[in-house]
Amino acid sequence: NGVDPGTTFEDVPEDWVCPLCGASKDDFEPVD
Repeated sequence: NGVDPGTTFEDVPEDWVCPLCGASKDDFEPVD
């Protein structure tokens, strides 16, 4: 998927999509 472990949510590219389900970054929310 091109995102290294430990990458912050903010640093995930805006055009990223989940390789398993096809969901976009907008479909996820960061959690603390």
